[in-house]
Amino acid sequence: MVDLFLGRSLVCNNRDRVEYDTEREVILRLQNRILLLFFGSVESQRCQEFVPTLKDFFKRLTDEFYVERSAQLVLMYISLDQSEEQLENLLKELPKKCLFLTHNDPYRRELESMFEVEDVPRVVVLRPDCSVLSPNAVSEISSLGTNCFHNWQESAELIDRNFMLNEEFDDKKMRSVTDPIRRLKYKVKKKKRRRWGWGGGGAGEDEGEKEEEDEEEEEEERGEKEG
Repeated sequence: MVDLFLGRSLVCNNRDRVEYDTEREVILRLQNRILLLFFGSVESQRCQEFVPTLKDFFKRLTDEFYVERSAQLVLMYISLDQSEEQLENLLKELPKKCLFLTHNDPYRRELESMFEVEDVPRVVVLRPDCSVLSPNAVSEISSLGTNCFHNWQESAELIDRNFMLNEEFDDKKMRSVTDPIRRLKYKVKKKKRRRWGWGGGGAGEDEGEKEEEDEEEEEEERGEKEG
């Protein structure tokens, strides 16, 4: 999915209209997420009727008011409007977290052709690898609500972000069970020694560091014997 938008400028539908146009920014926004490509036009009555349903669907999955953790979901509006004014009118009705392509970006029409969009509204659901989960999820969203996202999530085989964080934590090997406490203990002692050394009459920084190293070695030897 990320490959589809590398080299493109994605704009966030917030007040500041933040742009994501570097490779790193695009990857951070889209990687390991399900993407909803919403093809629409303000001229379509059916689109105007569907937008409130889509907005509610997206907010219930991503807004902290409804969920503890935002779903791995991105909504992107692909405008088929005839003018920038029409684009802006529809954006007012969409969520602030929604992304979109600007009216003067020709890639809008390329995507329209790529996914063979013939009528609107149309919601193309993509897996993180760019494969199509649903060619048009309008009726599914309207009838099932947020339940359909859980079906997509299983099919897309998303990597849970909490699992990724746990793996990163496990990689940080500790020498012993008391290692974090011991590190904090000597960190505090080190600060005290340095303060006394600067005040005059106390142990200097070099001497304090040497004592700290000796105490650390003793603590490690004690831990090995206890183990």
